[in-house]
Amino acid sequence: MTRRGRLVALVAAATLAAPLAARAQDAAKGADLELIRVVRALGDRIAAIVGRPARGDLMALRAEEPARIAAARSRAARMLPDAVAAARGRAWSDLGWRSTDPAELVAALELDLAGMTLDADGGRLLVDPTRLVPDSGHGDPNEDPDASLLLATGVAADEPVAGHYIAHILTDEPPPASPPTTDSLLARAALSEGTANLAALILLFGGVGLEAEVVGGTLRPEDALAGRLVGPGRHAESPAVASLVEFAYLDGFAQAAAIAKRGDFRRLLAERKTRRTTRDVIHLDRPPATPPEVSQPVIPGPAEWSLADRDALGEQGIVVLVSHLTGKDNLGLMAGDGWVADALWRFEPKGADPSRPGFTVWTTRWTSEDEAKDFLYALERCFQARFPSEAFHDLGDGARSLGRADRSYRIEIRGSEVSLRIAPPSIEALLQKKKGAEPRSRPPK
Repeated sequence: MTRRGRLVALVAAATLAAPLAARAQDAAKGADLELIRVVRALGDRIAAIVGRPARGDLMALRAEEPARIAAARSRAARMLPDAVAAARGRAWSDLGWRSTDPAELVAALELDLAGMTLDADGGRLLVDPTRLVPDSGHGDPNEDPDASLLLATGVAADEPVAGHYIAHILTDEPPPASPPTTDSLLARAALSEGTANLAALILLFGGVGLEAEVVGGTLRPEDALAGRLVGPGRHAESPAVASLVEFAYLDGFAQAAAIAKRGDFRRLLAERKTRRTTRDVIHLDRPPATPPEVSQPVIPGPAEWSLADRDALGEQGIVVLVSHLTGKDNLGLMAGDGWVADALWRFEPKGADPSRPGFTVWTTRWTSEDEAKDFLYALERCFQARFPSEAFHDLGDGARSLGRADRSYRIEIRGSEVSLRIAPPSIEALLQKKKGAEPRSRPPK
């Protein structure tokens, strides 16, 4: 054999040996090679749908539900550490969300769809042992209403769910390095879940010529496959968490489809980089706007308080808060519209002494003084619903207060800015006593 012939033979042998070695390595680790093959084949199809390069290194592992939940909670805890989540929960409780846990919201979004999730690093698909199994068939049309659809499309029942997760792997940006605000978390989740479900439904319906109906919003994730493409967090015990999760999946899909309809997945992925608030997700007719920075309030007196968390509810958070506390959906929509920025601060005593309480300050900004007055009206309606026999007292100069045994509530409106401070009476008295040295902040122009 010539030298060139030997070289060609060696290259051919190496080319054949590489996948064999990889398969042997995977088998040695106990990998489900058929599962990996199916997921990589799906990955090629999803990559073509979303316009991203295919990933030949996609990995999938079998995992029981406890392991999947643990992986999702690990990702959630890295995104929103326990101490931050606890402080945020105390601020939410002050606002009236007493049974609502910020950590549960993040965990519900990270767990995503039933039967599968991503691993703790977000790079591998964890699949229930009963899902994506060989020769699972497409069901009996006499027993399963989705079986006829699956038989017509040639798509197995679990493949759209797996495609949903593969779309996440291919299109999602890395998680934020610092704890996200509720507003940014929901905005990111809405367009992320919307993109993933858009890809999953095109995978399901594209083969029968219904892609236009998917992009047009006629075919929706909650109506297909018995709702498997909507996260179980939609049915969370906390009504507020359930509503926020529903926004991420249902409103997120509607808005992602509307963006893709005006362009394609490239436009959708580009707009995901600029629409960072729920206001930007809700109002596609408005150009994305970066919220102005809301300055941290000056706390009078010695440096005995530390900032435990800085959150922002955003337009959708305000809509859900007002709707749930008052029972009036229209009032919630009215309260949220016109949002420009907000900041929800939770101050805790230094030293983390559990016997010493902290306090909450919430500042919101609006497009006009009229919008600020609408929000103020809705906010006071929230307090009327919480404390029917009590009312705010006018303090003059745009300030009002409501005193209770456990909390004092102080609202101020200045131009297009509304602020709310919630503190135990002892702390409120201390803050008022030392306020003489505090410079009065000017309302935004």
